[in-house]
Amino acid sequence: MSDAEAPDFMLTHPLGESHEGRLLNDLRAIAMDPTQHGMLRLHISRLAESNRGVDGCRAAETAFEEMVRTRSARLYRLRNADLMVMYEPTQADVVEKCLMKLLRLWSADPLLVKFKADPRKNKITSWFDMSQDFQKLIAFAEKQVGDETPAGKTLQELVAEREVAKANNERGQPMTPLGLARAEEALARVDLSSFTRRQAICAFVEDGKPEPVFTEVFVSIADLRETLMPGTDFAANPWLFQRMTQTLDRRVMSQMSRKEDKSLLRDGFSVNLNVATLLSEEFLTFDDNFAPSSGDIVLEVRLEDIFADLSAFTFARDFVHERGYRICIDGVTYKTYPYADSNRLGVAYAKLMWTQDLAAMMGTERAQQFKDLIRERRRGRTILSRCDSDASVRIGSQLGITLFQGRHLDTLLREKS
Repeated sequence: MSDAEAPDFMLTHPLGESHEGRLLNDLRAIAMDPTQHGMLRLHISRLAESNRGVDGCRAAETAFEEMVRTRSARLYRLRNADLMVMYEPTQADVVEKCLMKLLRLWSADPLLVKFKADPRKNKITSWFDMSQDFQKLIAFAEKQVGDETPAGKTLQELVAEREVAKANNERGQPMTPLGLARAEEALARVDLSSFTRRQAICAFVEDGKPEPVFTEVFVSIADLRETLMPGTDFAANPWLFQRMTQTLDRRVMSQMSRKEDKSLLRDGFSVNLNVATLLSEEFLTFDDNFAPSSGDIVLEVRLEDIFADLSAFTFARDFVHERGYRICIDGVTYKTYPYADSNRLGVAYAKLMWTQDLAAMMGTERAQQFKDLIRERRRGRTILSRCDSDASVRIGSQLGITLFQGRHLDTLLREKS
């Protein structure tokens, strides 16, 4: 690891400073599960002067061009022209093949003449064990950019702060009543099919592969916003946003009532609706279009909507239960989970959103208390959503959760098929 800690500052590469900052950000972003990545350093600065110029730098980047294009690797230029490569562990063999091309190119270099040309046994490459070297890599990157971790803050907290700041910048201006009127008028005309997404809620079977339990059908608010009102934060005013989603509910129910996708009826699906929508005439029309034998249908209702009028929710819940639907409490965080009691509220599921806070509590007394709470809600009643990595699934399993949803599950299902 000393190779990474003592670089030669020759300041030869113009992108070095910005790339070192990006390296630090990316390392912090994978801090919860660094073993899902591999890291290599290519010491171009150790080559003879004739090999470490512009052509040498360009050759190194070109060797990994295909991996960068397919997003299986990321490249970082250090200021001394060395190249660091972060890659998926499954691509280690591909990385070695890329290196072999470079080693053949530089075969006459004194360093390779003196030492072996093996991609893992030479003085030009340093391979890092992310389970052991990760903290040293973080320290190295911080030293490069002069950004030591502030005292009292964990890497997880820094990652969370950066994500919040990024989200705030991307949201845009709050929606106004006039903007709501424009949005509702546009929703009456727009074709929602291009904004409709599907994502499976999965359980893991004995062979460790995900098995879909049902599929959520939803409209991508982010994509809809960029089309209808770019630069507007729909959710800034929760009351205006709820009014808009009620209009959206009617359009979604109308679209789904066409029954164009038979697989949804066969395998079961969920859809997010407001409590007020469940008590509307539009829902009665939606209900008429789905016979009891159509399949398992789950209605997702947000937690804040439930508690905004608990008596209205109780009435709506009893009505839809009689019609054969099940209910899932949506929008639950680790802080509001104690209040989203699926047993007391008489619902089938509670959907807990994954955040770094769940990872940060592992190994503490609070984690055990959270696990006990999940157990009290009965097995299979909690769904962990927004699972974008294997780490989120592993931590959810440790907490006793058996149902998962997110991009990581989408990837596993594609690989399975």
